Amino acid sequence: MGRTTHTTTSGRRRGRLVVLLALLPALLAGPAVAHEGHGTDEGTEDGAEHARLDLAGRSVTEVERRTLANRARMRAAGRYPEAGRSAPGVAPDPARSGSWGPVLDTPVVPVFQAVLPDGAVLMWDSVGDGPTESSDGQTFTRAMVWDPRDDTYERVDVEGHNIFCAGYAQLPDGDVLVVGGNKNAALEGIRRTHVFDWRTREWSRGPDMLADRWYPSVATLATGAALVVAGGPGLAEVYDPGASTLRGLTGFESYDERLYPFLVPRLDGRVGMVGPGPRLDVMSTAGDGALEVAGGRDGRDRSYGSFATFTPGRTLVSGGSPVEEAPTDTAVVVRDDEEGGTAVTPTGPMAFRRKQHNLTVLADGSVLATGGQRTRAYGGLVDLRDPVLAAERWDPATGRWTMLASAARARQYHSTASLLPDGRVLTGGGGVCAPCVTAGYLEKNLETFTPPYLYRRDGSGRLAARPRVSGVPGSVRVATTFTATSPSAGSIRKVGLVRLGAPTHSVDAGQRYVPLSFARSGRTLTVRAPASTRVAPPGYYLLFAVDDRGVPSVASTVQVTPPGGIATAPEDLALHRPATASSTQPAEGSDPREVYEPGSAVDGSTDTRWASAVSEDEWWQVDLGATRSVGAVRTVWETAYAARYQVRTSVDGRRWRTARTVTADAPRTRRTTFRSRPARYVRIQGLARGTPYGYSLREVGVYAD
Repeated sequence: MGRTTHTTTSGRRRGRLVVLLALLPALLAGPAVAHEGHGTDEGTEDGAEHARLDLAGRSVTEVERRTLANRARMRAAGRYPEAGRSAPGVAPDPARSGSWGPVLDTPVVPVFQAVLPDGAVLMWDSVGDGPTESSDGQTFTRAMVWDPRDDTYERVDVEGHNIFCAGYAQLPDGDVLVVGGNKNAALEGIRRTHVFDWRTREWSRGPDMLADRWYPSVATLATGAALVVAGGPGLAEVYDPGASTLRGLTGFESYDERLYPFLVPRLDGRVGMVGPGPRLDVMSTAGDGALEVAGGRDGRDRSYGSFATFTPGRTLVSGGSPVEEAPTDTAVVVRDDEEGGTAVTPTGPMAFRRKQHNLTVLADGSVLATGGQRTRAYGGLVDLRDPVLAAERWDPATGRWTMLASAARARQYHSTASLLPDGRVLTGGGGVCAPCVTAGYLEKNLETFTPPYLYRRDGSGRLAARPRVSGVPGSVRVATTFTATSPSAGSIRKVGLVRLGAPTHSVDAGQRYVPLSFARSGRTLTVRAPASTRVAPPGYYLLFAVDDRGVPSVASTVQVTPPGGIATAPEDLALHRPATASSTQPAEGSDPREVYEPGSAVDGSTDTRWASAVSEDEWWQVDLGATRSVGAVRTVWETAYAARYQVRTSVDGRRWRTARTVTADAPRTRRTTFRSRPARYVRIQGLARGTPYGYSLREVGVYAD
């Protein structure tokens, strides 16, 4: 995969986000943010447009000015309280109500959030503060990584595509898979996929999907693969991170609505769709796939509602309504089991009607609701006349909600919320839509909520001492045990895992709480890992230990792996290597970006291609630079495909061996494997054309096996 440009011409931008946090100890220090001006991407074709939309050198955009003026009017009318003013009846003691930190300005609107294994948070929005459909330029995405440990951020913009309204999920190795996005002002989707490497902070291109998607959902499966559903086409797809390939599931069609479906990996290895529509679907990804209708949920349309898996096999679904209706305060629990059963149980209603809110699993397995709107206004997506500012906590043991402290900012359409390793909840975003501009709504900032469990219960308002846990391994395999050390091991009452959050549009298919059994002996905790990857899909989790006062430790990050370990994407030996061909078709047509040279098949982009003359006996080859062990070749054909071709190898470029002869009936992506052999040169030798044209390859990858 080729790397996508992600920095400005001056390199990565780092800034310090400065805010006085004197009331919080260093352990809980929130991100301190000061706005930094943006550089201009003058070295790119669309640099001027990028700078205009990002308003380089201006501290406040026109949308922000309107938002600030609207906020001032609301405060004057008493409708928009400052931080610390809570709803009537909420206890002033933070041990009962929690507390909110200061509002922290950010250089992007946190429409998308992904907590990374090192504790930093990846965030991105679109091409600017205004509605995406108001811009003709969709050739970049504003993105940043915020690090709570030193209160800094760095810009990691995506160049080439706008991944606004994409779907995404953390892969087993911690990288973030992003599928789809926004193509144009008509809000059409794209078929591109991107992968963010959390270690290097770099973007790369993944394989193209079979169709364009906008508003899709992604869920990591028990196998480590990722299911991609909806966003336009009914056809679902499965991404294989080991091979970096996608395959279509022709056995069923999913919802084709442009609304993020509520996907939940189930205990039986399948994937449940628990919303937003009232029907419960169960999807299998084996073979060509299959879909089973498991009945109805509750008869409600929960569009713009939220959901959270608070223990394996149990998912809370709350709020929501169609855009033209007022939201509901009702909630249900959808249950699934290892035998394939599905059931629905009502639970207590929220204190407020909510939609556009976020449900976040907390360190103790309870669920926090933040943000949302309770009425319909401004196209049904925003209502600032009476926003829901109070948080609520749902207790799985009782099914009841407790009203908590109120935030300073409304978090509605395009807002997010994620659990941080220190047990707080990071909320942010809101805005970037046409009704948002009309309402004067843009929240280019963050807030953190400190739950009641982090405070002393003596009424002092001071933070509680936290249990300390060390020696947690960085990786654990399912169905095994591991040990950790704690000076207060005897007081530990609960140990659990929370999968890293990746919310957008109130949807997070990955987050879940997994309780773990454990034994105590002196200062040692012996913990049983999850029984299988059906209980805990492979990937990174936050491990919390909760003591007898209900106070959680600061989390250790743990990678849960299957018995065979985590499959990683193999190295593409051909990427950016010199390529030659028997002939080259001259570029033609109206698109000046199309290049038909041999090197276009190893540049990491399927937007370019090599094309041959109109003849059966044509070939393309790559020089790996040195003799390597080769056992697999991946070919991405354009419409002008080869109906029959050979994969050949050579150590000297003169004597060739045929590794495999391939027969094809369509221009598909194919992975051809063969017994590993030494080779410096790999050739695709055409034998028969599948069309009246020559041969055309978008991309070729060469792998060790």
